[in-house]
Amino acid sequence: MPTPRPLDEVAVRASFARFRFAAVAEGIALLVLVAIMVMRYVISGDPEGTWGSISRAWSPIHGVIYMVYVVLGFDLWNKMRWKLPRMLLIMLYGVVPVLSFFGERWIHGWMVEDLRRRPTLQDEERGAVRPVD
Repeated sequence: MPTPRPLDEVAVRASFARFRFAAVAEGIALLVLVAIMVMRYVISGDPEGTWGSISRAWSPIHGVIYMVYVVLGFDLWNKMRWKLPRMLLIMLYGVVPVLSFFGERWIHGWMVEDLRRRPTLQDEERGAVRPVD
């Protein structure tokens, strides 16, 4: 079996730092959107009133934040060379309120474990020898 291409740990960690910021921003933006929708449809009972205006202003902002989250998630997924189901999970984490906060932690764990287990370009610099699984 051929040796897998090594990961670039520096690029992966930089990509994760960007993704982490986007995950937190998406989580906050989604919570704000949910709060606006509750105010619009449940509390005020007037979907076209003030909360309707706020909703029309916030929804596109949230959409842009989610698109940035997906692009940065794709960048991390691509650098880690994970399989497609993991990318689908990353996208799902940004759609369910509060899940992006937990998902970011789970993704961090996956990344750290993969960097520990898989060969990286920085192994030679450290003089590290990785065990073969």
